[in-house]
Amino acid sequence: MQSNNPILTRVDTHSGFGESMTVQGAIQKSVLLTVIAAVVGLSLFFYSFLTLNLSLAYAGAMVGAIGGFVLALVATFKPNTARLLAIPYALFEGAFLGGISVIFQLKFPGVPLQALLATFVTTLVMFALYRFQIIRATEKFKAVVLSASIAIAIVFMVQIVMRLAFSSSVPYIFESNWLGIAFAAFVAVIASLNLILDFDLIETSAAERAPKAMEWLCGIALLATLVWMYYSFLRLLSLLQGDD
Repeated sequence: MQSNNPILTRVDTHSGFGESMTVQGAIQKSVLLTVIAAVVGLSLFFYSFLTLNLSLAYAGAMVGAIGGFVLALVATFKPNTARLLAIPYALFEGAFLGGISVIFQLKFPGVPLQALLATFVTTLVMFALYRFQIIRATEKFKAVVLSASIAIAIVFMVQIVMRLAFSSSVPYIFESNWLGIAFAAFVAVIASLNLILDFDLIETSAAERAPKAMEWLCGIALLATLVWMYYSFLRLLSLLQGDD
């Protein structure tokens, strides 16, 4: 089965081999991983913010981002490891969420809470749109969203390289101007639409009787999308305040 989630490039199905995944199981795993990430993120946020420990916040954001990315890649290409890597992945994502939230809170007070509310509301809206088939995960829809997601990933990779190597930035789209705000809004929309791919991935995998470990992989995929959405809203709201 071919997946269209940004962190999933393939999923092997094994009908009749061992226990198969279920939609309920995938939802339970997704909720568990999200709760773990939220608890870790809130703990790090309040401790770092109340003690003004900015070094810890930066460390959490950096280690969480790198650790989460590495584990997601491993789980993607070796789905059988998802069961073992899912909870560590959630811990890394929680560290990233807590650290990045402190950084934005100190520079843009109130933005993390606004981004959290935007992520929550958007998730509910996307689920309703998918549930009532207002937005359908057609092959064309998947191709467009996946292509846009890959393009965005490339742009951010170029931005990171330019920051680290040349202390510069991609012109205009990472600045607080109309083009930068438009790009941030576009990223937030694409991140949100990835939820449709995640919902479809869960249902399709269950229908095709994917192995039980796929429940954990679906949880990783869904958490990755939620974190991406939250960070996208953080950037958009901060740019709207008039700074990068």
